[in-house]
Amino acid sequence: MIKFILMMKICSAIEGSCLPQYNAGVYDSWYDCATIGTINTLGALKEIGPDEINEKKLYIVFKCNPTTEA
Repeated sequence: MIKFILMMKICSAIEGSCLPQYNAGVYDSWYDCATIGTINTLGALKEIGPDEINEKKLYIVFKCNPTTEA
């Protein structure tokens, strides 16, 4: 059965670079992975806070990679 690994990374538009991506979980469907990726992105932005987000022009990227492992 194919599952999907949620990979996320935090990037800076000012520096034009990203921190290393990290595994944010394994999900049973593309929908679940994409939904949780969206929710996690919002949560991370709120956790970092508007001051740091604005100062460093941070944004979060995620992708769902198919896998047969897990």
